[in-house]
Amino acid sequence: MAKIKYVGNDTKKSENGKVHVKEGNYTGCGAQINDNPQDWESTSQPVTCEKRGCK
Repeated sequence: MAKIKYVGNDTKKSENGKVHVKEGNYTGCGAQINDNPQDWESTSQPVTCEKRGCK
């Protein structure tokens, strides 16, 4: 399973530092990754998002 960490500043979408499941161009909980790719980085850390689809 691919995981991706949010490193941007938009707290409406995702809290900074939260780790999500990556599914194509979206996180498991539905956030779009490719609209601001600089705000995301691949990681091997455990998933910390509690939303449905990621946890």
